[in-house]
Parts: sequence; structure tokens; C-alpha cells
Amino acid sequence: MIKDFFVVTKFVLSFAVSLSALFAYIMAKGDVGLDMLLATFSVLLVAMGVSTLNQVQEYKSDAKMERTKNRPIAIGRMLPRTGYIISAVLILLSMILIYSLLGLTGVNIFMFAFIWYNAMYTPLKKRSALAVVPGAILGVIPPAIGWLVAGNSLMELEFIALALYFFIWQVPHFWLLVMLFHGDFKDGGYPTAMRLFGQASLQRLTFVWLIFTIQAGIFLVSIFEPYMPTIDGVYRCSYLCFCQFFGTLTRRAFNLHQCTFCILENKCCVFSDYYSLEYRRVYQAPYFLTLY
Repeated sequence: MIKDFFVVTKFVLSFAVSLSALFAYIMAKGDVGLDMLLATFSVLLVAMGVSTLNQVQEYKSDAKMERTKNRPIAIGRMLPRTGYIISAVLILLSMILIYSLLGLTGVNIFMFAFIWYNAMYTPLKKRSALAVVPGAILGVIPPAIGWLVAGNSLMELEFIALALYFFIWQVPHFWLLVMLFHGDFKDGGYPTAMRLFGQASLQRLTFVWLIFTIQAGIFLVSIFEPYMPTIDGVYRCSYLCFCQFFGTLTRRAFNLHQCTFCILENKCCVFSDYYSLEYRRVYQAPYFLTLY
């Protein structure tokens, strides 16, 4: 039963989401405190609550997909009514906790998250392959909570840079999952970007969004003025870190044995053709883009 609770609330994912509130607090205040932990816990509670409700809403579709068919409600180990109760309790507790920290502002933000995720995004996934774009707004909410609890304003340039990064990166992240599990999504009755754009076009679009994500990360790093000797050092460090991260994601998505692309100093270390898996060296980034 405890294991089912962690699965139905997507505890691991919810915990990862809550950490963005914690790190945003630290980035905003440069310090730690009890209110930081309470803010993180409130985000964890609301994330677990809306995730549970999401599984109640989608349990019939989950039962048709290999990736999700063993979820507690989908497989029948837990009743949908139980899921509703768990969701309501978690969301109510999160509202009480965030009210003690931010008052009605926090409650309104959590209500927006609940409505946007469960009443807008979840039904929209069944109708549009592009639901991920408005859904990506949800990724901005956890860091917004941490930022506000730290006593800062959401109008500050630093938060705008942070929010931009959290918004942009979710789109290619989801499309990489679509490339991995597009057959599963089709079985579940979800329209996918793979069917909408085609495989080749989706690869190109994902690549473009990954580049946007890298640039948003570089912008974020530059705004927060890290302790680097030169701006060139910032770019080098940012490119290296982000390319390693996204290289890992795309390697999984395309089932490759090496990094799909590592852009550093306008050079591509490796390019692998998706269909033949034959590796080739490409040294000029513009030429790489034409190949992709």
C-alpha cells in the first residue's frame, strides 16, 4: 500500500519538482531557512496531489499503455475514489501551508496550478499534440514559489531568466519522450507530435528547442553573474554542461551509442544518422544543421 501511494502520487517526480522551489529560494536569497523547507514541502504536497488526480483522470488510458499499465489505479489495485481522497487531502494541506507562507497570493498560485494541470492540460492532451506548450507554464510555478517565499518579486530580471529556462526546456524534454514512447502514446489514444509533424520534422523541431534551451541556460548563467574570470568562460562552461545533459537525453531518445551532438566552440563532436546509425564527423555547425 505504501508503494502504491508513492507511485500514485509520483513521489519521485514530485520531489524533483519541489527541489526547483528550494534552489530558486537559495538563488533569490543566497541563504537557507525554515521557510525554504516549508515552501519546498508545500510544492511537494501540491505536486503529489495534482499528480494523483491526474492518474485518476487518465487511468483508462494508462491501462492501455505498456509504460503505465501497472500504475495502481490503472491495474485495479486502488479505486479511483481512493485516488480522489488522496488528491483532495494533499491539495488541501498544500493550500494551508502555502497560505501560512504567502497568504492568498500563494493560494491563488496553487489554485492556478491545479486548474491549469488537471482541468486544462490533462484534457487537452487528448485533443492536441501541442498541449505540451501551454502545459510547460506549470514548470515555472515551483521556482516562483521559492522566489516569492525568499521575499523577492517575480518581475525581477533574474526570475524572468529562470522562468524562461524552466518553461523552454520542458518542450524538448517531452518530445524526446514522445520519440521514445510514441507507440505507447498512440495505444493510449493520445495525439503525438510524431504523428503531427512526422519523424524527421520532429527531430528538427526538437533540436531547435534544445538549442533554445541551451541559450536560455547561458542567459540564466550570465544574469546571475557566476564567479567566472571571463564571459568566454561562462559560455564554455555552459555549453559543456548543457550539451552533456541534452546529449544524454537525445542519446536515449534516438537509441544511439554516442552523444548525438555536443556543440562547443561552433563544432560538433559527433553526428549520427538516426536511420542508419552510421557515425560521421562534422566540424562546422551550419553544415551539421543542414544534415539534421
